[in-house]
Amino acid sequence: MLIKLLSERYQVVQVLSQGMFCKTYMAEDTHLPNRPTCVVKHFLPSSEVPIPGEIRRRLFNRETQALQKLGDYDLVPHLLTYFEDDQEFYLVQQFIEGHTLSTELQPGYCWSQSKVIQLLQEVLEILHFVHSHGLIHRDVKPSNIMRRIPDNRLVLIDFGAVKPILTQLVKHKKNIVPIEQSTIAIGTPGYMPSEQQRGRPRPNSDIYALGMIAIQALTGVHPTQLPENRKTGEIVWQHLANVNVELAAVINKMVCYHFQDRYKSAQEVLAALLPHINHQDVTLLSTFLSQNILSAYHSNAASHSAISAPLLEKQTSIPETSIIPKKSPLLVGLVIGVVSGLILMVVSYWSLQIISPEPNTQNSLPTPKGINH
Repeated sequence: MLIKLLSERYQVVQVLSQGMFCKTYMAEDTHLPNRPTCVVKHFLPSSEVPIPGEIRRRLFNRETQALQKLGDYDLVPHLLTYFEDDQEFYLVQQFIEGHTLSTELQPGYCWSQSKVIQLLQEVLEILHFVHSHGLIHRDVKPSNIMRRIPDNRLVLIDFGAVKPILTQLVKHKKNIVPIEQSTIAIGTPGYMPSEQQRGRPRPNSDIYALGMIAIQALTGVHPTQLPENRKTGEIVWQHLANVNVELAAVINKMVCYHFQDRYKSAQEVLAALLPHINHQDVTLLSTFLSQNILSAYHSNAASHSAISAPLLEKQTSIPETSIIPKKSPLLVGLVIGVVSGLILMVVSYWSLQIISPEPNTQNSLPTPKGINH
């Protein structure tokens, strides 16, 4: 632990991680009441890492500008401040309380399809936001996705490899021709697609990385240990997973070897995923409610008061594992329709069979001839 305060303000508590270019500390802000926790990212000096100072400064400026661009978006760490001290560079970021997906993706442990779809939904929404601001993350991997403790949401961290989506425009015979700019190959083996290894990342390079995380979750196998088709370069994985054809097709398109064959944007993936999510959600939810309502009816049909409470309780206790899209009015309408229909059916039947009024002897119909009481 460092004794010296960074920028005469930040007291380092512990080292969180160390990568190729930087070291990350947990620190306390001594200038604020209660000394709140923050994260300080220290771009390593040239004495520790053989990287020229101008490249270190460029990486520092690029990450700073990227975090400033993303502003106060809730699912990436907020940039609090940044500073330079004796030709060393520091970023101060919001501390995210939680754990990374690396702790959840254990070898041999396979996630359910519903949990994988939830993962894809959440991270695709973040990638859409990042890409819409002209940025490629370039290092989407389990250790850079955190599950935040207070609300269980996923947060994308570590924008140290971020790169702007840029094309260089040059004039060629009165036409403007876009020329791709090559860059240093940065990424993590197993999650980095071929074009990124060549130094030409695209937004759907991040989509490839997320698709590989989904395959890892479904199979329990690290991407570097998965076989591939020698002729096409495509990952071979479906025989290792319990996955339906629709979801497998979406993931396979996310991780196509050639970027031209992949989805072009996070929005395209979400659009392809949404019909499958809706079908699964409505089926699961209607089955769950039907089973619980019928169970409540058979066990409590003798008493109105006995049936009401369990019925309402079971209807509202929808499992957390069900993946209901947050912004899908169609799905909400379908779910409401299913619930309302089932409730109406049970209430109507109960009204006819259980609480029908006692016969009124004064107004009863005359007994037909030939029938004896």
